[in-house]
Amino acid sequence: MKTILAIETSTQACSVSVLHQGKTTQIFELLPQKHAQRVLPMIDEVLNTLGLSSEQIDYLAYGEGPGAFTGIRIAAGVIQGLALGWNKPVIGISSLEAMVYHKLIKPENEQACRPIKWAAMMDARMHEVYLQTGVYYPQDGHWQASEVSLLSEEQSKSQLQALTDLNAYRGYGDVREAYPKLSELFENWHDSLPTAESIALLASMKTETAKFIEDQVPLPLYLRNNVAETIEQRRRNKAS
Repeated sequence: MKTILAIETSTQACSVSVLHQGKTTQIFELLPQKHAQRVLPMIDEVLNTLGLSSEQIDYLAYGEGPGAFTGIRIAAGVIQGLALGWNKPVIGISSLEAMVYHKLIKPENEQACRPIKWAAMMDARMHEVYLQTGVYYPQDGHWQASEVSLLSEEQSKSQLQALTDLNAYRGYGDVREAYPKLSELFENWHDSLPTAESIALLASMKTETAKFIEDQVPLPLYLRNNVAETIEQRRRNKAS
């Protein structure tokens, strides 16, 4: 199995993880507005703990967003620097998917016979919510995820209620305090923040998407107009 270094800074949490020989080692800290000071030392700490050098890293991965404007810029910027300095390919992973994955890959879920449907929500501020849904297949580890949406609280509620089997979904995210009516839609709700461990594990399933920086510069995923590029722009860039 390839060795992957991952970082995640899209929320108040800052984390770094390395997937090496099939196992993850992670540092996870709640560091509001201190990600820039800690993320590089955390990378050094994880690598030193494992006795690894940059030469032994096969892929870099990062939480591309959506999330806090400054946080996802930090992740993209750090990964750009490492990709350039170490000459490593990069894999971008949805920060919403990273809210869910570490919660689902538990022994009790691995024994499940049926697919597990999930919905992830992140507080986008300005009375809006980031929403993504998907399915996890425990028997073979297959993972599916929709596109990320930026919606108002009412739009999020309507979209979730439009699901034919909402009661079968598990909800994850950080919206329970800001938008309690959304978390209350789920019989099975879990407060969650994205982790670098999830980023590394999800990246291990998407190594075919890895690109060197000369082919594609790692960028943050912004959904708001007039801030940065949209999902459609990113899709066109990846296709070109």
